[in-house]
Amino acid sequence: MKKVVSKALCLLLLILLILPVFSACGSDDMYKLGDYSITEKEYNYLAGMFKKQIMVSIDPELTDDDLSLELQSGVTLGDYIEYSYRTGFEQSVLTLLYAQLLFDEYGLELTDEELVSIDSTAAAVVSYYGDYSIKTFNARAKKYGFDDKALRSIYLKQYKENKVRQYILGGNNEKITDEQIESYYQDNYLRYKTIIINTLYRIHTDSNGNETLIYLTDEERESQELLVVELKELLINENKNYSYVLLKDDLNLSYDELWEKYSDDKFYPNGCYETSNPTDEQLLNSNVLAAAYQSKVGEVKAVTAKRYFSGSGSISGENGETEIKPGDYFEYGTVFVKRLALDPKPYERTENNDFFPSGELEAATANYIYYTTLMEHEKASALTIKVSNKLEEFSFDSVLANELDYYFLHGEK
Repeated sequence: MKKVVSKALCLLLLILLILPVFSACGSDDMYKLGDYSITEKEYNYLAGMFKKQIMVSIDPELTDDDLSLELQSGVTLGDYIEYSYRTGFEQSVLTLLYAQLLFDEYGLELTDEELVSIDSTAAAVVSYYGDYSIKTFNARAKKYGFDDKALRSIYLKQYKENKVRQYILGGNNEKITDEQIESYYQDNYLRYKTIIINTLYRIHTDSNGNETLIYLTDEERESQELLVVELKELLINENKNYSYVLLKDDLNLSYDELWEKYSDDKFYPNGCYETSNPTDEQLLNSNVLAAAYQSKVGEVKAVTAKRYFSGSGSISGENGETEIKPGDYFEYGTVFVKRLALDPKPYERTENNDFFPSGELEAATANYIYYTTLMEHEKASALTIKVSNKLEEFSFDSVLANELDYYFLHGEK
């Protein structure tokens, strides 16, 4: 595989809570909401496009061989793509469908220029892939289960959805207020602070900023292990009657003061911010996040400190040197995790940029407002789904590889 697979894609910022009514509907309608529908031909086009977008977001040059690549979580890349497709595709179809309803409810209209753009875009794709012949184009598209009319119909629906989104959020999300952003943050984030005690090695930084790992001496390790025991008694058991040695003069220090005095890692003095709705995979891959997520505000838990090495290196010490290879894993100490109350507007402070990249929170808030607005207009009693839980299996044959979606994802060559 030509590119390294990074952290899991965030294709969906939230999962819509939709309870559809399953019943029979017209043979050509896969999804139907009153007078609005997604036809079988539109469904086939959208399914292929959605799959290919997942693939391209990982690596535009994926092959069948890459699907067997094992990710850090133990699942294969193929499993991950299949999961992303199945958890996201129906939501994307329903979002498009409900937007058609709102387009009419809001009294919106497409301009003449937009209608011309829809026709010209469809015509450009037909000519590009059909050798200027609709008949030739439809013959090629037939194996994917759609034709030129379905293509234009999809473009029309997508233009309408974009119009609805702009109506709700503004062209550049300018209708989102500071109060809405703060409300989303308060409802969807947690905050915690860690005291990290190394019991395997220490990090030495030279005058040039270069870091090296050095094994603790036996005496240092014994002291650090005793510190772990005493911090557990003080912070978790809240036992001030324990026979303290290292902490005997520190029993009344605050968590922040203990962090300042003893933590071997002081990157985030204000704490760390993470989503309060982590996925099972995130909890599995981070015992620190899992501890914070499972705690009440003010509660402290202790977990094993783990480190995965992405590059080569070594740990040196009195008894020799240990070579480190990419992918090596060490348990190197203990992490004390305290869940903190959320503070107001941390995303406006530069020291928290690692947790709030520019524009990310605003985009998440906009998506939340958009999807909840759709659901506020939900007419569940009118919704029928013919293909729910019957999504086709993922395969490269069922993706429009090097066909219509390639035109949009890569641009005309």
